[in-house]
Amino acid sequence: MNFEWELETRSTLPLKEAFSVHPNFLQLQFIPFLYAPEGDGVVVTHRPPEGYLEDKAARLHLFDEEITGYDRIETWGWSEAIKRWTDLPYPIPIKLRELASKVFAFTHSPHLPGAKLLHHREEVEEWLQTGSYPKVLKTCFGFAGRGRFILESPEYFAKIQKDVVTVFEKGQLLIGEPWVNREMDFSTQWMIDKEPIFLGATRMENTERGSYCKTFVGSEIPFLEEHLECVKVPLKHICDAGYRGNLGIDAMIYDNTLHPIVEINLRKTMGWLALKLQHSLSYENKGAGLLPTHLEKITFPKQLKLL
Repeated sequence: MNFEWELETRSTLPLKEAFSVHPNFLQLQFIPFLYAPEGDGVVVTHRPPEGYLEDKAARLHLFDEEITGYDRIETWGWSEAIKRWTDLPYPIPIKLRELASKVFAFTHSPHLPGAKLLHHREEVEEWLQTGSYPKVLKTCFGFAGRGRFILESPEYFAKIQKDVVTVFEKGQLLIGEPWVNREMDFSTQWMIDKEPIFLGATRMENTERGSYCKTFVGSEIPFLEEHLECVKVPLKHICDAGYRGNLGIDAMIYDNTLHPIVEINLRKTMGWLALKLQHSLSYENKGAGLLPTHLEKITFPKQLKLL
């Protein structure tokens, strides 16, 4: 579940250590138990609390045990850490990091008015002097609301200047966008094989800062046909580059206007999960839900629930 983090940091950590970087990773690794059928196995870092597996069909395995008896592996997304642990059904594309970067989505889709790709600090400072506020700065591999800075005024830049410099020192770019009044977020889910296969669309609800909250199945989505037309070009590039597997494309509607591609996630997503379960979902308040509430001494602040 930590694929963007792995790409951003170029992590070489083993799987168990990589999952332990953030509590959310440890909790979300149990998602496959929600849909894996009898006869399948799910590999995790820790055993869940007693009783969690009572109504689950799949068998549990730990990463540090020898696992036999299976003829395939299905991953949430492509990961060098997983590849070091076992063979994958498809080779990881050489350009995976490039394709997964928000820069790819930005350069292969229409932009918000005044949006710009920023290559160095001086360019950021120049861009901040144009247009109205608030403004948003996005990093290449941010996810779930992380990796973005919201600037209420030009003076706010002083508070994030060190973070901005660090991004450029890593050889990464920033994307500058205007703040807009979002009316709806939605996503489309795809399977990429020899050609893109459309799996379905779901409506999303995010926090003001972009953190994921809910996914709704069966909602009417305005501008969906326009979105499907717009994503054809980037999907062809991704397919031609050798990527195979699931991906999700986020979009939004603001001021009755479609922004067709907000970001492209080269992995399964909560939208994919909602379509798989055929049920709307929320990932907000802690308490009883679909995932473990804790692992050993780690208590999770959020919980995945059916709506």
